[in-house]
Amino acid sequence: MTKKTLHVAPYITDIIARLQEAGYETYVVGGAIRDLMLDREPKDYDISTSATPEQVKDVFGRRRARIIGRRFKLVHLYQGVEIIEISTFRRMPEKSVKVPDKLKDQPIPENMIFHDNEFGTAEEDAWRRDFTVNALFYDPVSHKMIDHTGSGIDDIKNGVVRAIGDASLRFEEDPVRMLRALKLVGQYGFKLSPGTESSLRECLPLITHAAESRLTLELEKILQSIHCSQIFSSFYQYGFLSYFLPFLHDNWNTPAREYVMELLEERNQRVTQGRYRVSVSLAVAAITLPFAEMLVGFGEKGKLWEYSAETNDQLCNLVTEVFKPHNLVKRLVFSAQRILIMQTAFLHFQKTTKVITMQGYAHARELLMIQNAVTWHSKELPVKWPHEIHHSTHGDKRR
Repeated sequence: MTKKTLHVAPYITDIIARLQEAGYETYVVGGAIRDLMLDREPKDYDISTSATPEQVKDVFGRRRARIIGRRFKLVHLYQGVEIIEISTFRRMPEKSVKVPDKLKDQPIPENMIFHDNEFGTAEEDAWRRDFTVNALFYDPVSHKMIDHTGSGIDDIKNGVVRAIGDASLRFEEDPVRMLRALKLVGQYGFKLSPGTESSLRECLPLITHAAESRLTLELEKILQSIHCSQIFSSFYQYGFLSYFLPFLHDNWNTPAREYVMELLEERNQRVTQGRYRVSVSLAVAAITLPFAEMLVGFGEKGKLWEYSAETNDQLCNLVTEVFKPHNLVKRLVFSAQRILIMQTAFLHFQKTTKVITMQGYAHARELLMIQNAVTWHSKELPVKWPHEIHHSTHGDKRR
């Protein structure tokens, strides 16, 4: 246990203090500690406690606290518009847990975990986690850092992703851990420890056993991240992209893929600067656009495509093709398609109220501005197509 002061958000400290006052051992855990140690602003905070989900709910009341999950039960605590995840300390689950009926006829890894609701101590919880950099516990009330594995603090300082225990076993228990390891490589510039890297490369095919819904959720998180281009690069570097986004992997060494990265980097800069909000559908459209120019357009960067009903249908199909095998929700796909279809209207139509008031105008205009910053450098386009008209974005704000 080490005395250390990290600048945790006051409302998080208050939540932890309230659980401690109720008699429950409670800490900030996971990525927030890593971000604070690296002088980054945490995107969110996760809290872990000795209180069961039902006890957490009793402390904060039924209106603020909601129990969610089956495989892994936890509490969503509502703090204004923000949701804080509060989990109960776990221990390694028994290996005798039954395989779900829908998977009984499928070949699955012997040690894959399907149930993770066996509560334990804080130390047991730390040792069942995936990587040392994710296994630190911090008490912002007493300013104490606990590193049960003994190497988490040093691994953060040295930028090393190290599996806890047997790396191959960790990946077999939950193949999505491979994705999370490579997210750390892309997002923070970390490197895999030699043993973790060797096991990851050997275990890559196990990702086909992960639930599609979990992988699609991870994809959406990556698309929301300002580090998405670096994360995709790390996926490609370690061979993971061929499983996760095979279309992007197969087209990696093309000018279209290079253009994708330029568009994403510009998007990331604009989000960081506060010039536009994060939008998953905008990221989907930005990734699809260069391939649309290559496959259904004029084959040149920045030239787009001929506006026609046939081309519009091809664009719709291409969005789905680029993101296979993920089953993106329909409203997200439709929003991305609409953003793409509107691009030729911006370049070839005169400014009209009809275009400006169309649903999705704000996201479509933002993709236009991203292209302009990367390719055209026109001073007229931002003036011709003005900033967001508030009533035109109804239905697009969350995607």
